Amino acid sequence: SGSRGAMWRRAMSSAAATRPGRRQLPAAGPSLAEFVAKAKGGGASKASIREVEGGVPAGSLTLAAGARVVEEEGAARAPLTDKFGRFHNYLRISLTERCNLRCTYCMPAEGVELQRAEKVLSSDEIERLVSVFAGLGTTKIRLTGGEPTLRADLVELCASMARQPGIESVGMTTNGVGLLRRSARGGTLLEALYAAGMRSVNVSLDTMCPEAFATLTRRPAATHARVLDAIAAAEALDGMSVKVNCVVVRGSNEAGLADLVRYFADRPRVSLRFIEWMPFSANEWRSRKLVPADEIVDILARDGLRLLPEPHAADPNDTTRWFTLAGHPARLGVISSMTNHFCSGCNRLRITTDGALKTCLFGNDALSLRDLLRAGHDDAAVAAAVHRALGHKHFAHGGRPDGPLGLAQHAHENRPMILIGG
Repeated sequence: SGSRGAMWRRAMSSAAATRPGRRQLPAAGPSLAEFVAKAKGGGASKASIREVEGGVPAGSLTLAAGARVVEEEGAARAPLTDKFGRFHNYLRISLTERCNLRCTYCMPAEGVELQRAEKVLSSDEIERLVSVFAGLGTTKIRLTGGEPTLRADLVELCASMARQPGIESVGMTTNGVGLLRRSARGGTLLEALYAAGMRSVNVSLDTMCPEAFATLTRRPAATHARVLDAIAAAEALDGMSVKVNCVVVRGSNEAGLADLVRYFADRPRVSLRFIEWMPFSANEWRSRKLVPADEIVDILARDGLRLLPEPHAADPNDTTRWFTLAGHPARLGVISSMTNHFCSGCNRLRITTDGALKTCLFGNDALSLRDLLRAGHDDAAVAAAVHRALGHKHFAHGGRPDGPLGLAQHAHENRPMILIGG
């Protein structure tokens, strides 16, 4: 319609403009050498650079393929602060590329080509990397996939991370389908994870209609009830943070957003978030199917739901613009990754299932931590390499042109989302 087209143009033109709730750009921060020097109270430390044989593919930081290893004195203890002054204390680790759903906005019906088993990080390698990152100031870990509940040693990994000194929070993003299956430890998998120390669960749910769920996920409609039951079970656990994530795709589920809000309206322990659909390799992203965050809010308003904006978030790293629902205790938000990015507050790093460190979700840089570990490098060398990779991080969107179309033009250079980790 004409009004919808006008709304789209308004969202695109305002993507680079300041508006309520938008994060302000921080001043450029110190370099790593300057940061380390300041922390030590002396001059810049000396770097020893060791060349590794071989060539480096364009756009890659893969050390085993031949990138330089930079070992800064004290890098194993220096916090992960980039050149824009952003401190990175949040690590997202993908445990598997496998998934038991085939969501249309994520990947083709036939799935995507997965890594061979020997390419995947082992449990010991994951635990060692967590130890290294904890030493660099990481306090928060989120386990992703694929679908992390498909990894056999999930509970053991969670327990190990929760015990790691410095780690304050271990959470997981899941589709919820397997959370209530029986655990080898007795009870459900969700209960075993809770006992292991997990205190945050984000569950993907894109519709309240079982038939629409079946179309979106390419799985039986009966699976929908399992997800709802899993959310309720997580909600009942004392101290468990529960968020429901809904990716909004025009023509697929935007007409049912109000049903989701009403379902959770009187459940204050569940926060509902609507996410703009993002372009990645193999997910067939189309600009006409993007529903901007402002339009999501307007859709809910037209359905009679009055959203009251919360004051500016106290957490500068929060990715969500939060609202309360008039007359109800519910809290809901929108994540405007495409039309109003929040990169100025980014504190996140990602490790893929095969051990690649991604400093930005949209970037195509990838430092192989797996290859470093398997080549016998010690923790200090790994930490120094992480610092070097962080030094290449762009301010926003992996250095891509700003806005949805700019990101979409380069989506083929990135991995499919399921191979990155949500």
